[in-house]
Order: sequence, then C-alpha cells, then structure tokens
Amino acid sequence: MATFSLILTQSPFSGASHILAQDFARTLLTQGHRLQRVFFYQDAVLAGLSTQNPPQGQTAVCQQWQALAAGHGFPLQVCIANALRRGVSDSTEQQRYNLPATTLAAGFELAGLGEMAEAALDSDRIIDF
Repeated sequence: MATFSLILTQSPFSGASHILAQDFARTLLTQGHRLQRVFFYQDAVLAGLSTQNPPQGQTAVCQQWQALAAGHGFPLQVCIANALRRGVSDSTEQQRYNLPATTLAAGFELAGLGEMAEAALDSDRIIDF
C-alpha cells in the first residue's frame, strides 16, 4: 500500500485535468492505497471557489472534489497566495484584507507551500495533474 498526494495546477474550467485526477484518486483508493492530500496550485485554486455555477445538467468541479474528499477523508488544500490573487478567500483572510465576501467552498482549506513540501516528504508518490 502506497501513500499518494495529488497536485493540480490547471484551471478546472479548461481541460480535463480535474476529472482525470478524480478518476485516478478513486482508482488508487479502490486499490487500497492512501490519498494523503490534494493540493491546488496556480489556476487550480479555482476548484475551491464556492460561487461556481456549472452549465445546466453538470456538477460543479468544486462539488465533485467535496464529495470525493468527504467520502475518503483527505484534505483539499488550496494555495493561499494563488487563491487570494484569484479572489478565493476564507473568513480569516476576508477579515484580514477587508474583502467583501468569503468565497472558499466548504471542505477546502487555505494552505501554504509548506503543505506541498510536507506532501513531498510524507508521500511515496506525488502525482501532478
């Protein structure tokens, strides 16, 4: 049994990297491996945006990640610096910078690059999507 961490860098609104990462996560969990964390970096932080409104008949990428993480107990970590640049904030950062609203979806947490470095130390494999 191996321990994995996933790092996503692409926007959930372009390409299929988030769908592929979710399929990969389901497969490794089904095979008995451990998923330690999913880290969203660069434009991938938009996956944690609570105000997503997908086209009719489609589920928001945010909701797909929330369901997967809730079902398997791994954290969804969003790079704080990249998130703030793209308008994604939690209540702490909203108050610190006097922003109009909190936009980080439930089940996601802001994290620093130290969390990504920790993933490199604590995981047998890091997969980049």
